[in-house]
Amino acid sequence: MNPLKLLAKPSEVNNIEPSRDIRKALLVFTAAALSQILVSLIVLRFKTVYEIALGPYSRIELRLFQLDYIVMSSLTTVFVALVMFVGVGRIFGRFLGKNHASMRSFLTAFLFLFTVFAVINVVYAVSVTASSPEKYYVFGAQFTDVIFQNATLSWVDENGVKQTVESPVLYAKKANVTRITVGDKAVETGAYTAEEIDKIIQTSSLKASLQQPSAPPYNLPPQLNVENFEFEDLVAKNVLLTSVAAVKEQPGAFLPTVSVLKNFIWRLVMSVYAGLFVMHLHGTSRKSALLVMVFTYLAVTNFVPALS
Repeated sequence: MNPLKLLAKPSEVNNIEPSRDIRKALLVFTAAALSQILVSLIVLRFKTVYEIALGPYSRIELRLFQLDYIVMSSLTTVFVALVMFVGVGRIFGRFLGKNHASMRSFLTAFLFLFTVFAVINVVYAVSVTASSPEKYYVFGAQFTDVIFQNATLSWVDENGVKQTVESPVLYAKKANVTRITVGDKAVETGAYTAEEIDKIIQTSSLKASLQQPSAPPYNLPPQLNVENFEFEDLVAKNVLLTSVAAVKEQPGAFLPTVSVLKNFIWRLVMSVYAGLFVMHLHGTSRKSALLVMVFTYLAVTNFVPALS
């Protein structure tokens, strides 16, 4: 069975021979999974940049998504999508249909359905490859098991004496790093112009609280509220962003909109085909097929995660 022929003429789903077509269908599904991994890598590793704004001329790029997380999240997306399409379609087909379709034929048909998913992902990947990255400035973040490199920190001890430490490596069990504006308020998450972001950086200060800090050979107290904090890089086990600023009208600002549109299109198109496949395989009415389309779309919209 040619997947494109099946999409052009959904009634051909009745001509599927599972013993012959299952391998080709699995290849289609594998291609869909690989396309999702590719898209996530392009968007999250190369087209989305998070920078910690330390000062007017100091930026540190923050890597939020590791390779293993991107791969597992992408695989979760396609496998959960398959479960939703097959589950909803099979339930409605068995209860509302007049004909019986073997589970193997049904599964083979829905594996072929992921041709739509793969094609849309490839088109999306090509469209964003030449675009500029979308940049976010991190004005607040919480870190767990974090290492700051080439760090300089200053604080006032319990005797009111200002202490300063410079260390090539500073470890903290937990760290909360936030830019504070006038009135000791954290910068609100939102979209700002480039001029507004520069003003925020120039008129705010970087504050940090560290739990169980360690910077050999110095003996640091178990809890530090740092007044001045500078570092050149960091590596953290877990990161939670508490304040993020998106730049308005930047070249890559359209990427989130295109991503939302992409996810809407594949969910809608595949839900329509799911209804048509159920109609032809189980002999349901057109009204029942429409019902399958609606419930399938609602299921994949609410239960299928999508990073990009």
